[in-house]
Amino acid sequence: MLNAKTRWIASAFLAAGLACLSACGGGGGSSSSGSPIVANASLSGSAVDAPIANAQITITSGAPLHVAGALSIGSIVAHSSGNFTVSIALPTATLPIFANALDPHNTTVVLSSYLGQSSALLAAGTLSSNNLPNLDISPVTTAALAVYAQLNGGSYSSLTPSSYATVLRTYRSDILAIAAAIKAVGDQLCQPANPPSSTSNLAARIAAGANLSSGSPTTLQTAAAQLGGNCPAVLASLPQMIEADEKFGPELELGDVIDAGVQSLPAGSYQLQGLIAETGMRSSQTSTTASFVAASVFTDSSVTVGSAGQIISADGKVSGLVMGNLLTLSVQNGSQSYSLRGKVGALPAALSTGGQAYAIRSAGSNSATQVLSTFQAVLAPQGAMPVWNGLAAPTNPNSQHGVACAAGTFPLRLDAFGKQIGGSSLAECITPNAQGWSMVAASTTLADFDFDRLPSRSTSSNNTATLTVTVPSLTAPVWREVSATNAPFVISATNASYSRLGVATSGNTYYVMGAHSIVFASTSANNLLSIHSNAFTQIFESGKHSADKGESQGDDH
Repeated sequence: MLNAKTRWIASAFLAAGLACLSACGGGGGSSSSGSPIVANASLSGSAVDAPIANAQITITSGAPLHVAGALSIGSIVAHSSGNFTVSIALPTATLPIFANALDPHNTTVVLSSYLGQSSALLAAGTLSSNNLPNLDISPVTTAALAVYAQLNGGSYSSLTPSSYATVLRTYRSDILAIAAAIKAVGDQLCQPANPPSSTSNLAARIAAGANLSSGSPTTLQTAAAQLGGNCPAVLASLPQMIEADEKFGPELELGDVIDAGVQSLPAGSYQLQGLIAETGMRSSQTSTTASFVAASVFTDSSVTVGSAGQIISADGKVSGLVMGNLLTLSVQNGSQSYSLRGKVGALPAALSTGGQAYAIRSAGSNSATQVLSTFQAVLAPQGAMPVWNGLAAPTNPNSQHGVACAAGTFPLRLDAFGKQIGGSSLAECITPNAQGWSMVAASTTLADFDFDRLPSRSTSSNNTATLTVTVPSLTAPVWREVSATNAPFVISATNASYSRLGVATSGNTYYVMGAHSIVFASTSANNLLSIHSNAFTQIFESGKHSADKGESQGDDH
């Protein structure tokens, strides 16, 4: 396991004058005269992932540790058990606050996490990783900050929860690739030819060398080139492992829960439809495991959300709790049980009728085998139905993600992550219809392979893989609802074939409305095709925002 990912449980002792502070920390700025006003806070928690003995924990304001502008405002050495308690003085101005972790047993491991604005953290009162996932200092948070810095000239002065959430949404595949490199080094999963001085410097180098969602080479290819040695073979499967980890997964979605200040899921009766996909990997290994369960659609027609966020189902197969945007969930799927943690957000209102629908993006494991798994789902009011063609297609989609599509279609670019198919990239144009999608080839693309009916079609000089769907001649692949009655929010294309370096694999593909990835499921593995930000991946902190079509729909760069 990674040597320096830190879980915090924080309890703030607020000064009486702080009662007027808002819990929303979206604004920027800082104190402009003299020393900033501060208020004492006490933070206690533990360094986890096999407890991290003597981990060095440092809290900084202004920037992460070892970056220009960083001000250390508190530090502590964790106990042999990994537990620690630290008293710090947080500035009451709206400065960005960061948690940083260094492992004294492996000085290469330097990780950082953005916790939000200082005033909001103080006003929130009690903090824990159960309501602020970024209190887990991890490869994901370190990668996200490296991407943000690369996009903003190395400066963190304008960092806010809103801008951080935009980075997560728009550059998710890039963050996963950089996080994979950090994990590979931190866990000593490979022997790089070019060992980095620190994981934070490695993240910055990869972000600087990659094209960040806009072309070739992909960020994963850049990471492989930076590390060299035998690391490229290891990196291909790690992004999927990270996405399916219950600690890392929530850090990829929506940004800072505390600063959202919104209970995202109203009380009421819902139907739950989704897809459970086991990765075939455990968190401590990169090889496939002996135990593997094929991807399967899960439905529950009667799920209730209580006024305090409790989640139960009439048949007892679903239980959990939602706090703000953070969700914990237990799912019984046949003989298999899953423990999951993730985020929930409102889908654009145009994508459903009969009430506001919500996307669930969660990660966890099979309770019996501990195999990492993802559960992508939609929670919709009773009687609600999807409108797959509810969003207006871009009028000028030609410059998005290196994909050129005709007007009226959506550009779709994905990175292939997983033990079986990891390491490639693809691009297509999708046309939504009443029951799902159809796909056509992009006219030009910087991707490596196509996802259409033409398996021999080459789109680049490095065409090392193909992913095709077998359909009648002259008919574009069609993704249809799995069940118009029981699972219309899940679409699938059967008879898919993936071929790379002359090795072909057959299976089915699935997509859950609002998910950030397509699942390619074969008889030996479930693989994730991670979607670069697209209109269908856009979710909102609460339903009141989802009808605003003036927003970017996720294409922010």
